[in-house]
Amino acid sequence: LSMDECMRMEFRILNRMLAGHDFYEGIRAAIIDKGSTPQWRPAGIDDVSAAEVDAYVAPLGERELEL
Repeated sequence: LSMDECMRMEFRILNRMLAGHDFYEGIRAAIIDKGSTPQWRPAGIDDVSAAEVDAYVAPLGERELEL
C-alpha cells in the first residue's frame, strides 16, 4: 500500500472504532471505574468474523479521507 492508502485505512479503522462500543468501554473500565474489567463486544478474538474485520476497513463513502 502507498502512504496515502495506509492513511485512508487507518482513518477508516479509527472512525469505526470511535463509532463502536469497545473504545468507550475501555475508557470506562480503565479511567472512569478505575480498574474494572471491560466487557468487550465481541468477548474474544475467536468471536470476530471476517465480515466484521472487512467492515472496519471498508470505504467510508462521503466521509472518506481526502489527501
